[in-house]
Amino acid sequence: MDADEFAGSRAQALLDAHVAYLAAHLQGETLEREYQRRVDWVLADAARLRLGDVVSEAAVKQTAIDYAADMKLGGGIPVLVGDIAAAIYEHPVHEHTTLAELLPDREFEELLDKLLEMQRLREEVIHHSVANPVFANLVAQLLYSGLRGYLAEGQRMARRVPGSGIAMKAGRALLDRAPARLGAAVERGIRAYVERYTRSGIRLSEAYLRAAFESDELRQAVLEFWDDHKHRSVASVRDFAGQLDIEELFVIGYEYWQRLRRTPIYRELIENGVEVFFETYRDATLTDLLADIGVTRDMILRDGMRFVPQVVHALKARGMLEPMLRRHLEDFYRSDAVADILRRPAG
Repeated sequence: MDADEFAGSRAQALLDAHVAYLAAHLQGETLEREYQRRVDWVLADAARLRLGDVVSEAAVKQTAIDYAADMKLGGGIPVLVGDIAAAIYEHPVHEHTTLAELLPDREFEELLDKLLEMQRLREEVIHHSVANPVFANLVAQLLYSGLRGYLAEGQRMARRVPGSGIAMKAGRALLDRAPARLGAAVERGIRAYVERYTRSGIRLSEAYLRAAFESDELRQAVLEFWDDHKHRSVASVRDFAGQLDIEELFVIGYEYWQRLRRTPIYRELIENGVEVFFETYRDATLTDLLADIGVTRDMILRDGMRFVPQVVHALKARGMLEPMLRRHLEDFYRSDAVADILRRPAG
């Protein structure tokens, strides 16, 4: 039906009536009743449909990959998240929130016990930590400094012995006449001793750390440390890292994630997750799936009525509601099917 035929026709009158009817039902208590009715209709239909009936595993996989791995994020996203992170960092709530409020004692003890139970991981961390050259150098330096300090202290103690001054003068005179390589040899001897003892000391350190982690003393020490610090404010811990540090860490993390999402493992793990999801819920009804996720009818009604009335009010206030409804319906009322129905004699 062309524009001239439609103008002033019974079809246009029906369209006008339909638009007015819908607009009247999208306000006040009527809107809430209509929304509830439609939610109940959808949920009733969902109880008759299984997940595998309405979507395929391949389609869900591709959608997940499109958004998680292939989607190009605009420059506004990292800027927005950075601004949000800065606002959260500066929020005054950190000043009067304690660590104990974030992590109560019971949860802290459960987490600590689980970490202490992870024997294989613990032993690997200890072994690789003590085998690190940095650790070996630290032990060697401590031993070397200790020996030199011990020898120096021995000389100071010797000076207090009556008559030792003459003997030490004679000893220094003898050393002054000795070749320089004698002092170097002594130094090499000390370093060789330290090196030998360092190797055995590291083995002892590893055994000690393993035993310490399995003892109740370590658990008690950690709990005492927690008791000493759990009443500190979040702000006191937050201040260990400045706002600039947090922003830079966010940038580093964001760039890392951008690289990670382009790796094959990222895609494969997403696909595997979708496969497990479908294995679990392929034959479940949509209502059962919603229930397992924790989405209830009351939640749908509550959240819908939190937003829908505001959207409708904004559209109506700007004169956009009825034109939107009209665009949705007009093609039908202009169709030949409606024209044929209206041309038929009544009855």
